Amino acid sequence: MPHASAANHASSGVRRRTLMCRASAQCRSNGSMQRSHRRLDLVAATQFHGVHPGGLMRSDRVLTTIDFHTAGIGMRLLTSGLGRVPGATIADKRRWFQEHLDDLRTGLCLEPRGHRGLLIAVMTEAVTPGAEFGLFFIYPGGYYVSCGEGTIGAATVAIETGMVRRQGPETRILVDTEAGPVETIARWEDERVREVTLKWTPSFVALADQVVEVEGVGEVPLDIAVGVGNVFAVVQAPHVGVAIRREHVKRIAQRGMAVRAAVNAQLRVDVPGIGKTSVDNVLVHELPDAHGVSPNALVWGPGQVDAAPCGSGTCARMALFHQRGLMRVGATFVSRGLLGLDFTGRIAGETTVEGQPAILPEITGTSYLTGLSQFLFDPADPVRAGYLLDT
Repeated sequence: MPHASAANHASSGVRRRTLMCRASAQCRSNGSMQRSHRRLDLVAATQFHGVHPGGLMRSDRVLTTIDFHTAGIGMRLLTSGLGRVPGATIADKRRWFQEHLDDLRTGLCLEPRGHRGLLIAVMTEAVTPGAEFGLFFIYPGGYYVSCGEGTIGAATVAIETGMVRRQGPETRILVDTEAGPVETIARWEDERVREVTLKWTPSFVALADQVVEVEGVGEVPLDIAVGVGNVFAVVQAPHVGVAIRREHVKRIAQRGMAVRAAVNAQLRVDVPGIGKTSVDNVLVHELPDAHGVSPNALVWGPGQVDAAPCGSGTCARMALFHQRGLMRVGATFVSRGLLGLDFTGRIAGETTVEGQPAILPEITGTSYLTGLSQFLFDPADPVRAGYLLDT
């Protein structure tokens, strides 16, 4: 991989220390040092007290992340260490990263620094006038166009660490993503970001009322829906013999992977705005109850099951509910994950995507900061680029 120059290291170090000094000062000015996730001494964390400098000198990359969870799914926000990622759009930046720094994706996401279920939001310079920053999303298997949990978490981190100045009870941040600019509204209460609403890009049903033959199950009815650029197979839990419960996680994963294999073998998926594509994500869900609560579980990657309700999946399901007459414009529902934690979804309006009827979705959720990490990349490390053992 390309080695960073000394000048790049120096400038990235200055940016990192500046960001963290701003964050520490902002935390103190907000009077929020009483809370555990704001007692982080961010400046001291960059000084590696007691660590011999030899290890740092051998490393040609030092990447800084701020860790968080959104509705239970643990994630990282990569805030510094990459230098400038070129590109006129977030898609351009993601492609450049993929072509030149993909070993950093695997190095961060896989063991020994990560794990098979890790999602990371990569912070970049903004590309849209008025936007504060950009985001693209990496995981052990590649890249995601969008991620609700990651965007909610990034907005929370940006405000709670002082990267973005708080504007009062509500702070609006425009965030550039590969799916387009996303307006985020962060609500401040009790010295923390209480919740974040995403005003997201169009979501729609690509293929309705499909039937596939699933190994071990038989014929399964399902739909292919697009939530903010991510493509999902959406199937009702009873149709694959599961319930959305924590004790059913292994069975949900097995059935979800079987559905995914069947969809990709038996259906031709051609999505407006995307083209021909495989389906990597399977949403197993139950229809909303009388109180508008709908449990769901996302099966993704190498058979992972998302603990959170899945933000873009919530948008895909709203598009499906709207098409079926179960949700009207202005209506809300509660998307509940396996931990009993929720996103609130709302249909803000209607639109079209290449002539396809679509909705304009909103989701609201909460993130909590969990840690601060710095990762070293030693050129001599035989597993620098990471590894994953099949189990």
